Amino acid sequence: MANEVLVVGSVAFDTIENANGRVKRVLGGAASYASVCASYFAQPSVVAVVGTDFTDADRAPFVKRGVDLSGLEVKEGKTFHWGGSYDKDFNTAVTKFTDLNVFKDFNPVLSAEQRHAKAVFLANIDPELQLSVLKQVKKPRFVACDTMNYWISSKKEALLEVVKRIDIFFLNETEARQLTGEYNLIKAGRMLLAKGVKYVIIKLGSNGSMLVSKKGIAQLPPYLLEHVHDTTGAGDTFGGGFTGYLASQKNWNTLQSIKRAMMIGNVMASFTIESFSVDRLANLTRRDIKKRLNEYTSMLCF
Repeated sequence: MANEVLVVGSVAFDTIENANGRVKRVLGGAASYASVCASYFAQPSVVAVVGTDFTDADRAPFVKRGVDLSGLEVKEGKTFHWGGSYDKDFNTAVTKFTDLNVFKDFNPVLSAEQRHAKAVFLANIDPELQLSVLKQVKKPRFVACDTMNYWISSKKEALLEVVKRIDIFFLNETEARQLTGEYNLIKAGRMLLAKGVKYVIIKLGSNGSMLVSKKGIAQLPPYLLEHVHDTTGAGDTFGGGFTGYLASQKNWNTLQSIKRAMMIGNVMASFTIESFSVDRLANLTRRDIKKRLNEYTSMLCF
């Protein structure tokens, strides 16, 4: 597990309401889901900021999974807190409130060790902050990056500058269409390849994920679950599992490795949506993951 994955993003509290109930101030944030998931495949290190209200109990899932928290800055004030609700289909979250708190002034500064990370996952944060991280890292094997509609509408130029400098770009289908102005996802993906990125991974929610690259295209279905508990963090889990798996591979830059990473991402996301927060994700065994990957593989075979 000597492989390093640097995860830069938000560690937050979530208050969520859906058909299965309501939870208040549970661990959330893109960097939380991504790093906990990546820990099953590589050694992750988190760069994020929390407030003085972030307790040892809140740190427990990271500690359990051996996530390096030396880059988790504690500032006077309250931790980023997001609240939202979902309809029965779980596909779209309606934001009730966003209290940025200490996250408002987040300025990621990497340690000497973090600058030499082998792989980097830039979770969904301001693209100007993503650019600042890219200026600090020293020749990682690859950089993966996520984004959201807010940054596409407010900081499109900075985001396109990020796209030029990364290897793998995650975004959902709405964001792909918004960023490119192209409705067809394959065409949208190819427009992003022309900007400089090597692999475009379009997250399709309950329809799985799509790859667009110069080496080939593919679409993988989700792992089919009978009961969905909560979809918060599924996309971040996908990105973390994808990046963690690739970091563990000697040759990450092949179509076969990328497709396998998509499989890993889809399967790991299926665990996340079986509970609120990272409860299920942080308590897996190797056997759980292997069993579900085998089931997923047989599901794909004809």
